[in-house]
Amino acid sequence: MPLTINLKPRERVIVNGVVLENSGQAAKILVRNTAALLREKDILTEDQANTPARRIYFAVQCQYLFPGKEHLFLPAIYDFLREFAAAAPSTASLVHDVHRFVDGGDFYKALRSARLLIEREQEILNGATQEDVSNDA
Repeated sequence: MPLTINLKPRERVIVNGVVLENSGQAAKILVRNTAALLREKDILTEDQANTPARRIYFAVQCQYLFPGKEHLFLPAIYDFLREFAAAAPSTASLVHDVHRFVDGGDFYKALRSARLLIEREQEILNGATQEDVSNDA
């Protein structure tokens, strides 16, 4: 069954490392075979990879979009995961999920789990910020 993608005007999608942009009105694209595909809303730029969880996501994204570059991205992914787990032990199950999907070569699922890791990281940061404000009062 093909994957249907609805693109808004000017919206981008990356398919197998190629950036495609809808240059006209809304468009519908059917993808009939397996492809590494990310919509613009799910793409993280290198500049946006400015927190530990975002660096994990970005490294997994690179591996997903550019297969054959394992020597570049896998060591970084594993280093980032190890560092994150040590810094935030409460995220162990999420880190484990990302690690398991990376080990299995399912980078799309690893990206979904890394997205949850970003959300959890933000919750931790928000909690720390609120606590810091309370302690300063």
